Amino acid sequence: MCGFPRLGESAPVTKTPLPDICEAGNYNDPIFRLQDYKRHVLFCGTLIIQVRPYENLVKAVVIRTGFLTTKGQLVRSILFPKPVDFKLFRDARRFVICLVLAAALGFVYTITISSIRG
Repeated sequence: MCGFPRLGESAPVTKTPLPDICEAGNYNDPIFRLQDYKRHVLFCGTLIIQVRPYENLVKAVVIRTGFLTTKGQLVRSILFPKPVDFKLFRDARRFVICLVLAAALGFVYTITISSIRG
């Protein structure tokens, strides 16, 4: 089995069957962790070149599907982006209000000076 198209490796990578829990001695740790079993996992996009049947039967178990995969998370983030709280509109409104107040003060000052000077 070959993992080089997904992993970017220049040579095929041999994948081996998962070890039996009893043989591996992991009686207390039945939790599957991807980091511990990378030698045994086929990733999305893996091209299988050759299969050596074990007891005339090859089985595979799907661990993640849909949005639970890395590619699925990317698609989900594109299709359903998290709402972004733009503070720009609130800040822009405050800035425009400040400019209007400054213009109003300048207008009142100009009218006052003009009426005093005649």
